[in-house]
Amino acid sequence: MPFDLQLATNVMYLAANSAYQIMNIPQPVLPAGFALVGPIEADPQAALPAMLASDPLQHRIVTHMLLESNIFGLVAWNQATSTALIAFRGTQTIMDWIDDVDAVAVPYLAVAGAGLVHMGFQLVYEHIRRNVAQIVASGCKGAKRVLVTGHSLGGAVAVLGGFDIAKNVTPGVVPELYTLAGPRTGGPDFAANFNKLIPVCYRIVNFMDVVPQVPLPPLYQHVGQEVLVHGGFRPLDVIYAHLLTTYLAGLQKLNPAPGP
Repeated sequence: MPFDLQLATNVMYLAANSAYQIMNIPQPVLPAGFALVGPIEADPQAALPAMLASDPLQHRIVTHMLLESNIFGLVAWNQATSTALIAFRGTQTIMDWIDDVDAVAVPYLAVAGAGLVHMGFQLVYEHIRRNVAQIVASGCKGAKRVLVTGHSLGGAVAVLGGFDIAKNVTPGVVPELYTLAGPRTGGPDFAANFNKLIPVCYRIVNFMDVVPQVPLPPLYQHVGQEVLVHGGFRPLDVIYAHLLTTYLAGLQKLNPAPGP
């Protein structure tokens, strides 16, 4: 399936933005046709086994997330098209977590044999894994299409979540992923298994954004297909190239020029 610019701009970008808004706005703006099913809420008790089995130094990423809010995203539903929409947020500023990306790779807990993934990103997903499954099962019954998105750290969580959803939550309905500014999430083995399972995965990457360049290969490898945009950047300003609004500007520049 080719890259769908209208889907990326009018659905995935809006949903990724709403995944941040819902921390403070109970009814965030959603893409046309979608209604909120519910927020994705962290459950530290559900993540406790993974937390206890991990290096405490790798708890910092999820700690940053929890300090901002226990809401990590949202699930929405389009009744007319039987489409579930799942969006994950990142942290408010990339400096909260980008220094912590040098983590060991560990086996992916949600799907046995899937490969190695970033420990810190996995701990974030373990806090919401059960809640995502519950919301989708209860509020998106009969889904014929599943869309998954996320920005920044949320892009990494979207990759982990997309694989889990395909295997354990919506068997027979393979999610479609459009992520924005996402870092590398897993090792070559995980990337190969992910690409085999999920053929539609577009990683939207703004020129000069540093986040999609970490963690470094060869231990970590990107999934899906990159879509490069040129939303803008400022010398010596790491954050500007990473902002969601900068990504929107980049997507808008992909629109074909009007005819004469």
